[in-house]
Amino acid sequence: MRTFLDPGVLLTAWRGRDAEAALAVMEDPQRQFCTSQLVKLELLPKPVFFKQEAEIEFYQTHFRMAKSEEPLSRELGQAAEELARQYGLAAVDALHLAAAIRQGADEFVTAEKPGKAMFRVPGITVKSIHTQPV
Repeated sequence: MRTFLDPGVLLTAWRGRDAEAALAVMEDPQRQFCTSQLVKLELLPKPVFFKQEAEIEFYQTHFRMAKSEEPLSRELGQAAEELARQYGLAAVDALHLAAAIRQGADEFVTAEKPGKAMFRVPGITVKSIHTQPV
């Protein structure tokens, strides 16, 4: 299963209350991961700036495992804008979902609770680490 992890899942795995659920998804051998330049941009600058080496290595391990990475591009922006308009998504959610869809992800796993607009997007299964099973 091709899986795109929302940055919140990685943050939760690193330091959250639901780390167990997030880590279970990350360690699932049935999943192949894809990611994006935006996920890296959301996660890496602060730990790099503050020289938090263990946190940097945690995220980098996930990025090295990813089979593909969607760059920030005009095409990504256009796809995200279309999703945002159709389904009432917040800008960053639209960018993440568009990146996942453009890479052929089967599922988008998030740390958001069900009920947000992202759960309405067709063509990709959106799952929350707050519901079982993921």
